[in-house]
Amino acid sequence: MTLALVAVGLMGLFIGARFLAPAILAATLLVAVAAMAGGLMLGLPFKLILLRTLYLILVLQGGYLAGLGLAALRHRRKRPGPAQDDAPLTTNRLLKRPAGLRKPDRIS
Repeated sequence: MTLALVAVGLMGLFIGARFLAPAILAATLLVAVAAMAGGLMLGLPFKLILLRTLYLILVLQGGYLAGLGLAALRHRRKRPGPAQDDAPLTTNRLLKRPAGLRKPDRIS
């Protein structure tokens, strides 16, 4: 269980630092289904399965919030000066970004 909590926390940290909000919704569903399936295969009582699933989801969400904080700090340090901030975004710059990844000027 400890290994699962650490792995899920690191997964949340990575998702928060790199991806947009819909990725955490998919990850939460994946963690919930995997935790319930694992508990049922081990024959654990239903109350214990729900409790462990809740722990894993809370750790995932906490890791996501920590990842968002790290992304905000990283964004704050790399923020361009006022002369570059007024430059318009070009369509070429937006097209080069892979789908689902965080934009450099967006923190949530």
